[in-house]
Amino acid sequence: MIRSTTGAALLALWGAGMIALAYYVYRRQGVTNASEFITAGGRARLGLTTASFAVTWMWAGDVLGVPQYVGITGIAGIWMYAAPAVLSSLVVIPFALRMRRLFPQGLTYSEYFLERFDSRLPHLAVVCVVLYTMVLGGIIQLFVGGAVIGGLTGISPTVVNAVLVAIIGAYILLGGLWSSMTTDFVQFVSAIVLTLVFVPFLVWQAGDPNVVYQHAVTNLGGQADAFFSMGNLSSLEGLFLPYALGLGVWGVVSMATWQRVFAVRRDKTSRFLTVGGIGVFTTIAMYGVIGVVGLSAFPEVSPGNLSVETLSLLPSWAAVVFILVTLMVLGSSVDSYLAAIASLASRDIYYRHWNRDADSSEQLSVARYASIVFAVVVFAGTEFVSGRLSFVTLLLIGGIGASGLVGPFALSLFWRCTSAGPFVAGVVVSQLVTAYLLLGNAALPGWVGLKLWEIMAVGHIVSTGLTALGSAVTPDDFAFADLPDEATRADGGEER
Repeated sequence: MIRSTTGAALLALWGAGMIALAYYVYRRQGVTNASEFITAGGRARLGLTTASFAVTWMWAGDVLGVPQYVGITGIAGIWMYAAPAVLSSLVVIPFALRMRRLFPQGLTYSEYFLERFDSRLPHLAVVCVVLYTMVLGGIIQLFVGGAVIGGLTGISPTVVNAVLVAIIGAYILLGGLWSSMTTDFVQFVSAIVLTLVFVPFLVWQAGDPNVVYQHAVTNLGGQADAFFSMGNLSSLEGLFLPYALGLGVWGVVSMATWQRVFAVRRDKTSRFLTVGGIGVFTTIAMYGVIGVVGLSAFPEVSPGNLSVETLSLLPSWAAVVFILVTLMVLGSSVDSYLAAIASLASRDIYYRHWNRDADSSEQLSVARYASIVFAVVVFAGTEFVSGRLSFVTLLLIGGIGASGLVGPFALSLFWRCTSAGPFVAGVVVSQLVTAYLLLGNAALPGWVGLKLWEIMAVGHIVSTGLTALGSAVTPDDFAFADLPDEATRADGGEER
């Protein structure tokens, strides 16, 4: 642990650097309209967008989540955590390619539903799901900030979270997606340093790889064989399946993902999603090493505290650099969700449902106000869940929203018969059913005790089934070719 004064100085240094960079980008890119704020004007470079996407999916939560998975189930926890994360980026590809062909230059993907259906209800249903999903994503990431930075510096997690969200809110207010992606690029480099330099260094601080392994085997006793087997499936239902069914498809509904899809050139879409997704796996594997070192050095520590305790093995100078790098990774996660929420509030709520006469400048102002308001909401939500839920529980619950939207979204993109009423019913009923099963108890009528992955499976079945069956009974006959093309100069203005 380092002194709290040093920790405060590091927070100040990081904050000043990120805000200064965001101001430079704001002036250089001319973020003076809604398009520049929300999608970087559709002219972001492939490398910038790929790095931003990759580091957004290199969740700050991985620093806590992967070691906790390893602490629960051993090295099999690495693939149980990594596979759904990589899958999430790859599953987006067919959705993104189809969307860019049908709706090439959208500002938010949820606006597609206004064009797809002759009703505002599907759009409102999607906005509600996406909004709470993005807020929960921000809470998950900020939760990590308080736990890791607070744990290593002795500063109150509440103070750490307040400072983090204030800094991130300030630089998102300046440049929107441009600020998010540019700071993400710096943070991407930092994430590589974190995994390729500090994780191996941590191993040598604990002795060397052989010493770490031998101590872990001794500490685990009869559990050693299972913990050092990639084929250990004891936590398949508890850890892997809920993650796969929730966050494994979470990228499809994440506004942060879609902002980057619309920001890059259309012909580069699949490339940046593929490269970014594969890059995520490498960092997750390295974070797994932190868990193994923890099993070796701290046999009595619970899995939830394994990461912070293990990182305390670093000498003071390394802990200082580690905290700076971790702040970079934390920023890249939280800023992505905050930028997405601000864009959703401005474009999908204010412009589409409140003031259709709002020009681009007014939408930009609303987005900036929203970035501040929702920064406060994310902070308040983080404080509420802290001490009530473990990180892994919060992480797995975070995928509930995806179970109600992925199936209906796919049907609306690829099946012309998908109609508005069944679409809304599928999304809404699925979310109500999963909430009832998740939060209810045996005293409630009709409640059945199910495992978390079973609840998510029910959510997928209900949402997709109601949408498909209802559309078969009352089919639409939508002509995808008739989608309006007044704003389809894609890829930064080039006709394609």
